[in-house]
Amino acid sequence: MLFPRFRSKERDVRSDVERLTLVQNSIAKVIGEVEQELAGLTARIEDARARAAFLYGDMIEGESDDNARDAAILADAERILVRGDRRIEEIHHNLSFLIDLRHRMTAETERLQAYAAEGE
Repeated sequence: MLFPRFRSKERDVRSDVERLTLVQNSIAKVIGEVEQELAGLTARIEDARARAAFLYGDMIEGESDDNARDAAILADAERILVRGDRRIEEIHHNLSFLIDLRHRMTAETERLQAYAAEGE
């Protein structure tokens, strides 16, 4: 045999697309998980902000019996809310990266399919 035998173009492309599809499915799953985390964290932060606003309102209007304790709770709430906001920013960054990756994988799959359609 003068030249080694190679697989057909269609088989090569099919293998490549199958590999990319596995990665795309994993990315889609992770995007769903990240979106769920974002939704849950956002809801918890909104709830915490509402609670902190009520506590602050009670402090301002003098309805609290222990201002020092309430001030400490409010300071702790502020620290937690700031950390939550930072986490939301990080989640948005991760989500943007994953969505971009998904788009790139889709574009590569489409490129391979167009290549296969060209024939030999």
